Amino acid sequence: MKNRRLLWHLFPANLLITLGAVLVLSWFGATSVRDFYYDEMRRGLESRGRIIEQHIADLLLASPVALQNYCKQAGRKAATRITVVSAAGDVLADSNEDPAKMENHAGRSEIRSAMDGRIGSSTRFSPTLGENMLYVAIPLYREDRLIGALRVSVSTVSLDNVLQSIRLRVLAVCFLVLLAAAILTLFVSRRISRPLEQMKHEAEQMAREEKMKIMSVDYGSVSTEVASLAVALNRMAKIINERMRIITLQRRELETVFAGMTEMIMAVDNEKRILRINRSAAALFYLSPDDVQGKLLHGVIRNKDLHEIVDRVIAAGSQAKNDIVLHVGPDKVHLHTNAVPLQDENRNPIGVLIVMNDTTQLHKLSNLRRDFVANVSHELKTPVTSIQGYVETLLDGALEHREDARRFLEIIAKQSSRLDAIINDLLMLSRIERKDGHDYFQLALEPLKPVLESAVMTCQPQAEEKGIAIDVDCPEELKARINHNLLEQAVMNLLKNAVMYSPAKSRIKVSSRLSTSAGTKRVTISVEDQGTGIAAEHLDRLFERFYRCDKGRSKELGGTGLGLSIVKHIAMAHGGSVSVKSSPGQGSVFTISLPGNVDSR
Repeated sequence: MKNRRLLWHLFPANLLITLGAVLVLSWFGATSVRDFYYDEMRRGLESRGRIIEQHIADLLLASPVALQNYCKQAGRKAATRITVVSAAGDVLADSNEDPAKMENHAGRSEIRSAMDGRIGSSTRFSPTLGENMLYVAIPLYREDRLIGALRVSVSTVSLDNVLQSIRLRVLAVCFLVLLAAAILTLFVSRRISRPLEQMKHEAEQMAREEKMKIMSVDYGSVSTEVASLAVALNRMAKIINERMRIITLQRRELETVFAGMTEMIMAVDNEKRILRINRSAAALFYLSPDDVQGKLLHGVIRNKDLHEIVDRVIAAGSQAKNDIVLHVGPDKVHLHTNAVPLQDENRNPIGVLIVMNDTTQLHKLSNLRRDFVANVSHELKTPVTSIQGYVETLLDGALEHREDARRFLEIIAKQSSRLDAIINDLLMLSRIERKDGHDYFQLALEPLKPVLESAVMTCQPQAEEKGIAIDVDCPEELKARINHNLLEQAVMNLLKNAVMYSPAKSRIKVSSRLSTSAGTKRVTISVEDQGTGIAAEHLDRLFERFYRCDKGRSKELGGTGLGLSIVKHIAMAHGGSVSVKSSPGQGSVFTISLPGNVDSR
């Protein structure tokens, strides 16, 4: 499309703005005048009706003939049409027409309002009189009983003529204002555009003749912005040379940093051709950075997981993270891979940047830790169970009501129960992390509401002790691929925490929803409480094993410190995640997010 001069950008735009402002003000003024006059007419008609309202009501019940005669006489004297309508909508009297020939008026808007006990009004064309009329209807009562409606009306022809005359005068004034505005706008637009055209001319001379100075305009006759632009353009040539030198230096520094990073970094374009690869990544795959540049990724690196991450980022245009395993000879190399889209200066996607961190040693340590927890838990299970058995025997009466001994034994029983709970939680974590047993982790398409209700039922006694109400909000038809027992355990752990840290007489809400974001479906299960809340510094570590925000209070309330860690691993076993939003004194919202293989039918 052909570019236009600045003058023809400024002049039409300013003229249109002026035109719009004048039209809006004219419309507003004309509308306000019209509304004012019509409101005055309505109030006048209402006053006339109020004057004869009582007499009409008396005649309506006394004599239809007298009512008709009175309406004709009063209508002629007041130059107003008077109509009396029964409660059923039948016309009983009219000052201008034979009521027997008039149709039922129950459907008229003003009559409907009057029958509802309100004063109604409307403006419309009257086919009987052949002109626009303003109607006002007043309800008629006798001993608090609605017996009909009194309608008074007048022609609006004279008012419309007056308003039309006002409109014509307003339009004439608008035309004169627009003409003056057009002349003034043209003058101002030319004053603004002329120095810019001069700057353009001299800039073209600089491009042809390599002049260092662009403008020689009269700075006193131009605006501050134009003068500043001229000064800035005069400095541009020097600044560009300096910037180019800095860019070259920074590029060399970035290349040095890129080559020396210990993280493995690789960049590919949208066709999956290798753009850059640093020395660490090249050494991992036994490649030469210079030899692989420009080659296809699948021809150089054969790893399905890595290719899937690249394809996902190219398709979705968003960040993707995953842990992949490479088989390098007899060893396995675990890599935490983070892929982000590469963009050009216009934020258009041009490829993918892949950053890989070697987490092999961390995986080995994690496996050792899991094995240690599982072994210690199994070793402690047998003696703890024996202790509980002896304590229960003693509490059944073996010590012949020795109160002090009973009190000590109750403490032992409580602590042994706590140890047993810790061991059970550790065993559950071990099973979830190692995924022992296909049946234990089998997923099936099931409705979510029974799972939530079952978890609530389990926690209900504890909640009732504190007077806490638990609300469940989940559509009956919402389903997901879940393991019923595991998901119920996760929700139950969240509910127990919510009840534990919520004040008495508060409420807890358990809800589940299906949402779609960027074409991906997710099922969320949220547990919202009104408890003490959690400080921001604890949120990142909240799902670690045995991590406690308030160690003293947690011991007092009796938690094992493993409940939230179990929730996290159950969510991960479903291919999902768990998150928390909380602040001190504002309660907490824990949310389990499940993948999108759901069905809501």
